[in-house]
Amino acid sequence: MDFHPYLATTGLVPFFEICETRFSSQFASGLVDIPGLNSYSCNKRHMNPPSTILFAGGGTGGHLFPGIAAADELRRRDPSTRIVFVGSTRSIESSIVAEHGLEHRMLPVEPLPTLKRNPIRFVFQNWQAWRGAIRLLKELRPAAVIGLGGYASAPIVWAASRRRIPVILIEQNVIPGRTTRLLSRIAGHVCVSFKETISRLPKARDVVVTGNPVRASIAQLHNRTLIEGSEDESSATKKKELLILGGSQGAESLNVAVMPAITKLAEQLKTWKIVHQTGPLGVERARSLYLELGLSFVVEPFFHDMADLYSRADLVISRSGATTLAELACAQTPMILLPYPHAADDHQRANALTFVDHRAAVLVEHTTAPEKTTDRLVDALMSLIDDSLRRTQMGQAAKELAHPNAAIAFANVIESAIRPLK
Repeated sequence: MDFHPYLATTGLVPFFEICETRFSSQFASGLVDIPGLNSYSCNKRHMNPPSTILFAGGGTGGHLFPGIAAADELRRRDPSTRIVFVGSTRSIESSIVAEHGLEHRMLPVEPLPTLKRNPIRFVFQNWQAWRGAIRLLKELRPAAVIGLGGYASAPIVWAASRRRIPVILIEQNVIPGRTTRLLSRIAGHVCVSFKETISRLPKARDVVVTGNPVRASIAQLHNRTLIEGSEDESSATKKKELLILGGSQGAESLNVAVMPAITKLAEQLKTWKIVHQTGPLGVERARSLYLELGLSFVVEPFFHDMADLYSRADLVISRSGATTLAELACAQTPMILLPYPHAADDHQRANALTFVDHRAAVLVEHTTAPEKTTDRLVDALMSLIDDSLRRTQMGQAAKELAHPNAAIAFANVIESAIRPLK
């Protein structure tokens, strides 16, 4: 019986095996024998220009941006390379991919929580995603499939492995996600951001610490020089900037903690500018509050030019998604981290602790009482907003955790899988 990793915990594998057998004459038999996809010996044919590489996964910017960074590096090396992102139907995903001028194909994948709410929908949609993945492989004939993590990557990665197309995964978090853990046993290589992740993937064939790829404009911030505790003439007169990030979709519980904290510290923050990514729900509420408090502010649901924001930020309040942390490390930005408390396996807290252990961040954990979380955040802000020396030291500590060349390292792994050494 074949093993479907993205359904392994649902008990539905036998059902899908029956379905695959029943529909094989209609869908599968004509797709399994795809010329150039059934052995590694055909890699040379794949790389005849233009080659095609699929990046599978998404749902959030944290999954997409490492893939975009690697895609940019691959296209820099060979402009004829065709890059196609394959993922879910979430609008944030298609808009981010389109913004970077890349192709995007959607599969009707459903996350595991849907199984409890609507099992029929879960089964039907994921079976459709599996069939769609097979059709995409037949149409695009990729040289490799890159799994970016998350449930949206599973159908195409599994279908690719069945056809012996090179599969490379990347895991951004200290604690690998369920999808990575399951798919790692069928991947040729797994690239990770933290060395601590290696021991958590015992069944993987090959694990490589590449770091988490960030976009070139952000990686370049790693080269800037920060001078301990000093301010030049121009910076002494301009407002310092407090950047507040809740991830690519915002974070309502973070907003609930942050805005009362800003209210309590309004007087101390008169010399600061608040730059707040609220997500779509909190925009007007934040703008009204900051206007009422008489603070200088910019509030948007989503920011596009993150390199510019990072370069100007003197302090960041953020979730601790792995991609955001990789970007902040390259930007050498001191940070107050509020891990998302409901993240799978509490992986955001594990990410944050790595930075706390290196004195690059202050951790503020959510409590069941929002006002207590706010009080903790107030204490963290009070300890940093008037201490430029400590902020600079935290930025330098963050720099030591950065992997500015991660996109290059990741692209090297991809190319080695496509063009194995003779």
